[in-house]
Amino acid sequence: MKNSLLLIFCVLILSIASGPVLGQGYDYHPQLSDTFTASLGYMRSSNSFKIEADDPSRPSIPGDEVDFEDSLGVDGHTNLFNGQISWKFGETKKWRLAGQYFSNDAKGSTVITEDIEWDGDIWKEGSFLESGVKLAITRVFIGRSLIKNDQNDFGIGGGIHNFDLKMFIEGEIKIDDDTTGFQEASISENQILPNIGTWYHFSPARNWLLHARADWIGASIGDYSGHMWNIAAGVGYQPWRHVGFDLSWQYFNVNISADKDDWRGGADMTYSGPVLAITFGW
Repeated sequence: MKNSLLLIFCVLILSIASGPVLGQGYDYHPQLSDTFTASLGYMRSSNSFKIEADDPSRPSIPGDEVDFEDSLGVDGHTNLFNGQISWKFGETKKWRLAGQYFSNDAKGSTVITEDIEWDGDIWKEGSFLESGVKLAITRVFIGRSLIKNDQNDFGIGGGIHNFDLKMFIEGEIKIDDDTTGFQEASISENQILPNIGTWYHFSPARNWLLHARADWIGASIGDYSGHMWNIAAGVGYQPWRHVGFDLSWQYFNVNISADKDDWRGGADMTYSGPVLAITFGW
């Protein structure tokens, strides 16, 4: 299955890339005028995971905030898929509907050097633990250009981020100096959060595009409160009419507190790093 998808992807790239280079009618990067744009990206992310899960039977007593990277050995560098698509519509193409998806699955194992309390369990010093954090983000955004011409595109809008979060700790827990036992504690959450955002695209020359984007939310919604940042900036180069390349820096941070029956606690997670992508435009 994977080989078939790879073959289809390569054929698509070769069939498009074999077409003519940018036509003489384009003075600036064609993504500023294309109706549809898409990118398939590879991100090398530097991660930080600090997560708290309190004992639900003792809601007034907070548990430890566990650093999953430093304390539990969860991989601090992972490779992510980052895909985006955009549709400009309206008589002057000033309206934009965009989507983004990226996912990360980081795991690790270690022998802890200090006692850890998480989700009502006490993991004693010397326990061997395996742990992991999995996060998938789906973003849908609609906005309108306030400044739009052949060389510039600046706009604002709003949308939603859906985050699907899973965390676990498991292993041989030391009950006392002579006794051990296997224990597992996990949390799984799925939540939709609204956001506001802005973007700016500038083309200094026919093949080149400089771009930046920022999305933010800070609010209390139901059982959740906190803030979220999603920031990107980069440069694109398009040697062919419909296919190009892009190098950007992505930063995503979510700091959230939850007060639910199945999760009382919070999380502060950061993903940042370079993204190398193939871009398409029609």
